Amino acid sequence: LVTCDTKLRDQCKGTTCNRYECPAGCLDATGKVVGTVYYEMQSSVCRAGLHAGVIDNDGGWLDVTRQGRKDFFIRSNKNGVESVGKYKSANSFTVSRVAVKAITCETTVAQLCPYEMLARHCPRLYCPKNCIEENPHISRVIGTTVYSDKSSICRAAVHAGVIRNDVGGYIDVMPVDKRKYYPASYQNAIFSESLQNPPGGKAFRVFAVI
Repeated sequence: LVTCDTKLRDQCKGTTCNRYECPAGCLDATGKVVGTVYYEMQSSVCRAGLHAGVIDNDGGWLDVTRQGRKDFFIRSNKNGVESVGKYKSANSFTVSRVAVKAITCETTVAQLCPYEMLARHCPRLYCPKNCIEENPHISRVIGTTVYSDKSSICRAAVHAGVIRNDVGGYIDVMPVDKRKYYPASYQNAIFSESLQNPPGGKAFRVFAVI
């Protein structure tokens, strides 16, 4: 959760900056917004989301994508937020709605959200309940904490303790660089496999949506 005045620049130091939950009432805040469509890094994340029409004054989730340097930023008045212009090169970002997708116990990151070097957002995912009962040879879990992208997303989420098997629920997935070694473990009634020096492929982590 960020505040109405949190700048992306402040939020992004040493963290992956991609998905934020904005509070309600940001129309009345004073956080500066620089630009239109492409926003300068000094901008308030949530007020940029309002300006772009991605969220409304009730708040909500948005995705941020870093877009590199832009030569200038255009001022405009949109959705009750006045942005300012800047005619100087600076790093930029765009905002978008968080997509939500229901998946099965078998779905893998490799199928759903192939890792690319350019910033790419995996949708927010909804896992069904009772994925423990799935065939472990089809719905494999490879690794611990960090999982191979050939793993079942939902079974990995149960293994990681991010969702409960008897409930299922929403999760976020973050692609990360592949590991040379994925350790096996037994957690939350699921055995995960180990894998060493996998050819190709990437890795991911799973996070609870609170």
